Amino acid sequence: MRTRSKIGIGCLAIVLLIVGAGAWFWFTREPRPIVVAEPGDGGERMMLGEAPANFYPAGGPGAGGDASPAILLLGGSEGGLKETRNALARQLAAQGYAVLYPGYYMTREDNRAFELVPLETLDAALAWLAAREGVDPARIAVVGHSKGAEGALLVASRHPEVAAVVAAMPSDVVWQGFDFAGMDQSAMDSSWSAGGEPLPYVPYILPAWHEWITGGMGTLGKMYRTSWDARGQYPEAAIPVERIEAPILLICGEQDSLWPGCAMARAAQDRASEAELLAYDDAGHWAFGPLEGLHESDRAYLGQMGGTAEGDMAARRDQWPKILAFLDRALAPE
Repeated sequence: MRTRSKIGIGCLAIVLLIVGAGAWFWFTREPRPIVVAEPGDGGERMMLGEAPANFYPAGGPGAGGDASPAILLLGGSEGGLKETRNALARQLAAQGYAVLYPGYYMTREDNRAFELVPLETLDAALAWLAAREGVDPARIAVVGHSKGAEGALLVASRHPEVAAVVAAMPSDVVWQGFDFAGMDQSAMDSSWSAGGEPLPYVPYILPAWHEWITGGMGTLGKMYRTSWDARGQYPEAAIPVERIEAPILLICGEQDSLWPGCAMARAAQDRASEAELLAYDDAGHWAFGPLEGLHESDRAYLGQMGGTAEGDMAARRDQWPKILAFLDRALAPE
């Protein structure tokens, strides 16, 4: 019996060592590479101060005629400018929208951390798009995914001229910042700043080290849920979606394992003056965008952040025509 106990304890120790080593290597891995992808066919590289951006003129039927509606497209925590988002921008441009995709963080060494990202960068992107020849400034939507959806709701709450918002896997609060290259996130300030000051934020309630070891990276979702449940202690961190007069389309996957996207989407919907929600039962964090023409990186992520690959694909298949119909209604000429 003692021998069996010793064997069991030894096996458990080995398992914990392996899992612990995995967690250690996750936190101490090489920093993510900075990627600032070229716009490719049909696009143009723009500079918004120090921020690079890819711009795609409106194509499709009617291109070259009257001023077109436009979209400010905000990527998420992947940062930089990525071909996956370029591909989405091209598909939106093919539907008749001028699209500006700005790199608002992780475009150079000194802005690697998602911390105190100036909202003025997004303000400048919106102003540039409104002033662009061939764009109707009265018909501009902001479309964002994940941290980009957090940014999209913030931008729309600050700019009444925004005509529509699509926020996929969104947050209804401003979060504490983070740094993929660092282990200690506890000292990070707000994700966003305005006028040089940090926006009020919900801080992370960080799990104990043994939870990371036993739960692996799935603990990240628990961390966000626990932290979000404590949001009542930080009322000023709530994104003022009630100020947004434009129609809002919220999208989420019920099985999102990164953060509680559907819970946050419903909380935003409760406070918004005009918002509709598309929630998908078997989908996760990557269930946003068209199904056709997926970039290989998008395809690799299907089912990897909650839900199943089939659930993510089904959600994309259902939502894409609904997104286009929403934008068509919201950005119709008066």
